[in-house]
Amino acid sequence: MFKLPSPCMRWLLLVGSSLLISCTHRLPELEEIQEIREELQKNLRNYGPKSNNFMNSALRLVRAEAAFVRKYPNHREVPRFLLEMAQIEATYFGDVRRAVELLRQIDERFRQRSPIAPQALFYEAFLYETMLADTGTARMRYEAFLRYYPQHELASDARRSLEYLGQPPAEILQRFRP
Repeated sequence: MFKLPSPCMRWLLLVGSSLLISCTHRLPELEEIQEIREELQKNLRNYGPKSNNFMNSALRLVRAEAAFVRKYPNHREVPRFLLEMAQIEATYFGDVRRAVELLRQIDERFRQRSPIAPQALFYEAFLYETMLADTGTARMRYEAFLRYYPQHELASDARRSLEYLGQPPAEILQRFRP
């Protein structure tokens, strides 16, 4: 014979099921971001990265992701959105300083808690080295990367970057010539 659960058990079932429903609920903002991302890829293929269509889509994506980050600051997608925003800012909008700010947020808020954090810290160091020509800060960020993520797949690249940091490209190439 089926017995009705106690009031406490009913409450737990109700709370548990509402948590399950809220966890599986798809946010409309995520769907919009995905649609814009698909539009961006289509515009990249059809028109190229310098076209107005592509740049407008990129701007829409950055704005949508920034709004999401403000609205849901602890959502699991936030580090990925911040990284994507940083890549767009540096690569297509030429705002490397803004990209570094976004990457720093990932490091400060999600270090050791997100699989995106190591990539973001490495990318930050790379931007300081290559785009901002700030070898001192690049060195500090590469060293921080190695301190926090010594076993990460990018660790050997960070060590190599530190080894060649500040050397002219011709000098680096000379090391590899027979």
